[in-house]
Amino acid sequence: MNPDRRYYDPEVQTMPREGLRQLQAERLAWQLDRVWSVPVPFFRRKLEAAGLRRADLRGLDDLTLVPTTLKDELRRSEEEHPPFGDYRGAPIEACVRLGASTGTSGRPTLILWTPKDLAVDHAASARGRWRWGLRPGMSLANAHPFGMNAGGWHFSHGVEMLGVLNVPSGPPVGDAHVRDVVEVWRRLRPDMYRLFGNVARTYADAARALGLDPERDLNLRIAGDHPSEQYLMVSSGLEALPLLGSACDERDGAHLAEDLAVVEVIDHRTRRACGDGERGNLVVTVLEKDNFLLRYDLEDVVRWNTKPCPCGETHRRLFYEGRVRDVVTVGGREILPIDVAFVLYEFPEVSRPSAEYQIVRASDALRLRVEYDPAGAVDTAALAGRLRERIRDRLGVPSDVELVARGAVPRFAYKAARVVDC
Repeated sequence: MNPDRRYYDPEVQTMPREGLRQLQAERLAWQLDRVWSVPVPFFRRKLEAAGLRRADLRGLDDLTLVPTTLKDELRRSEEEHPPFGDYRGAPIEACVRLGASTGTSGRPTLILWTPKDLAVDHAASARGRWRWGLRPGMSLANAHPFGMNAGGWHFSHGVEMLGVLNVPSGPPVGDAHVRDVVEVWRRLRPDMYRLFGNVARTYADAARALGLDPERDLNLRIAGDHPSEQYLMVSSGLEALPLLGSACDERDGAHLAEDLAVVEVIDHRTRRACGDGERGNLVVTVLEKDNFLLRYDLEDVVRWNTKPCPCGETHRRLFYEGRVRDVVTVGGREILPIDVAFVLYEFPEVSRPSAEYQIVRASDALRLRVEYDPAGAVDTAALAGRLRERIRDRLGVPSDVELVARGAVPRFAYKAARVVDC
């Protein structure tokens, strides 16, 4: 494959919108047929309970008649029809890999893949990571967990099929492991890193403690957690399409794999479709995979960028904003951690090398615990006042800012918990 080519799959990624919608319609029809023909009891019950027959679902415009599905419904299906539930599109005998969700929103669900499912996921992965500039012959270090989580396996196999040297480093669990990883990185100096949350900061701090400069000695240029990095990719979970999309060089939202999924953004209150720039819940219908989901509400908050992209890709773009469970309502305003992070990164006193903070859930004000460096001779009262003023200007809510010394906010080996209860 020519490493200079702009797109991983030019024919699909630049397909005219009319042709893309026709392809989606054909693939959706195939999945809807399978609800009754396989059958898939979970979705057949769901559709029939809504008064829908196969004949009622004639095309893409009828998809909104299908009720959305939540993770709790998948959990309940697994409890009532153990161990795998009755929402699968393929029998266990046809599956070749099992994994489990992270369980951050409740009891983990089980995930199954057939060979075809893996091929679809890996194709989406290759397309998405090509946009990052990853090419055959390069090396990439990742810190995804392995084992039952399956995220590490999926990430690794997706980059390996590109001909990339994968460096599966794992989350920073334990001092000895962290030192070993830093030493491997020192010897290899990977071309690219894909870390997450405050994991990059943890590894970078460990490198400095060993007398190393992360950028010079490890080629580790990402030592923080700037909120704009969150917009470089969007996922619909391992159970749907792990790499739903990634950003091109325009860095103005993540291009979706719309040939592999029908994507909707809906208002969580009214359930109406959201327009360009409006925040809403991410709802995904999986196409092509044997184990598919219809109108799966990820309970993730996203917003559309429907403007044509100068890069030439025709698939629409999304901005990933956060999780519904992390929404904090203050004075009628819904605030997410990313909103707070953008404010904090305007202040070098609390954002170098990275902003570490927690939102304490409350209704009277936006309560924050924010780290600063005591060695920097900071006037904490003045800094807290400037933060409160900027939060009110940008977010329109009152805030209570508590400045704490570096290291006071918990670090996490995988997903950072930015919102905690009182």
